[in-house]
Amino acid sequence: MIRLSFKNNLLISVLLIFAAFAVSFILYQQHREKTYKVALLNQRLQDYNMHLGETIILFLPDELNIDRYLSNHSIPSLRITLIGPDGRVIYDNMTKDYESLGDHGNRKEILQARASGSGYDMGRRSETLDEKYFYSATLVPSTGLIIRTALPHDTELTRSLQADRHFLWFSLWIILLLCLILQWYTRMTGNTLRRRQALHNAKIRKELTQNISHELRTPVATIQGYLETILNTPDIPPETLHTFHERCYAQARRLSHLLEDISTLNKLDGAPQKPVFEPVDLSGILRTLSAETAPSFESKRMRLVLSVPETIPLNGNTVLLYGIFRNLLDNAFFYAGEGTEVRISVTDRGKEWAVVFEDNGPGVSKEDLPRLFERFYRLDGGRNRRLGGTGLGLAIVKNSVLVHGGTISARNAVPSGLRFDFTLKKQP
Repeated sequence: MIRLSFKNNLLISVLLIFAAFAVSFILYQQHREKTYKVALLNQRLQDYNMHLGETIILFLPDELNIDRYLSNHSIPSLRITLIGPDGRVIYDNMTKDYESLGDHGNRKEILQARASGSGYDMGRRSETLDEKYFYSATLVPSTGLIIRTALPHDTELTRSLQADRHFLWFSLWIILLLCLILQWYTRMTGNTLRRRQALHNAKIRKELTQNISHELRTPVATIQGYLETILNTPDIPPETLHTFHERCYAQARRLSHLLEDISTLNKLDGAPQKPVFEPVDLSGILRTLSAETAPSFESKRMRLVLSVPETIPLNGNTVLLYGIFRNLLDNAFFYAGEGTEVRISVTDRGKEWAVVFEDNGPGVSKEDLPRLFERFYRLDGGRNRRLGGTGLGLAIVKNSVLVHGGTISARNAVPSGLRFDFTLKKQP
């Protein structure tokens, strides 16, 4: 499958929009010009009809007078037909067998003329002469007579009614010129956006590198300090040595968790394809987590309440789904406070599951809410690294939700606490 660059996608999108607009404008202009030419031709024939009607009013209509009139006011290939109030043809310059022409009262142009005084029909084939004509009919009010003129709808007439090809070619040249200008503009815009994106990515990488360096420095320095003390103090008491070993192990575990979280984020950010998805029952994952976290929650007199359906089927990645709720539960465990309650509810919204995760702890300030999902962002006060965590948990939660086609937001719960609202599509 061919993957287009952002610049090419932008160019193609702009060109398609412009081309659709240009084609619509040209078609509209051609239709408008053709309508104008048809109206102009009809008006010309209407003028002829009205002049003929005035002559008929002055002189009794007989074939000799009308034939003489036509010879003096001739238009090449023009057909003249007079239709009486009853719809019968009383004169036609192309044939003298009027009886064979039948009733003309139901013809389109005749009906229009009876209703509004004039009418026309374009391109209808004559049943008498087996040829297409452009018909224009006019009502002579004082007599009820219909005067209908017709021109053969031949190649010449068709060409005269067509839109001006010079305008079409001019429009195409203008479109081509504008396409070249758009190509240049989108290329320049794409280059500018690419440079800005590169600068932004460089800034993010620099900040991330600094944050990683800062986060790694603390456990490494702690481990190094304890090991130097152990090495430089041969007669250190066994109790103190055991305490130092425990603290080194704790910092090593923290360092391992940090590296695992960084690796998870890198996979979510840089993976060319989505992780492997498979049918998953989310309710099973939640009940497993409830059992796993029960001992630690009981140690702080915390309570986890699940309000979920018996089964929550969706197509997803088990590891990432587990990580979403594990990180949220760890976040609540560290920061919600003793004696608090954590509630998880899941509702069906057709094509997606809506999840609410909230606690009744102290919540966070309005200034901190927009930055909760930033990597290594830590809150002031009690929510800091001394309570545990790597500062990457909520960033992993957000990216995992996005991978599952959902959205996530955070806000303070009422009356107190922190609440996360997010969705998980059943088929991302």
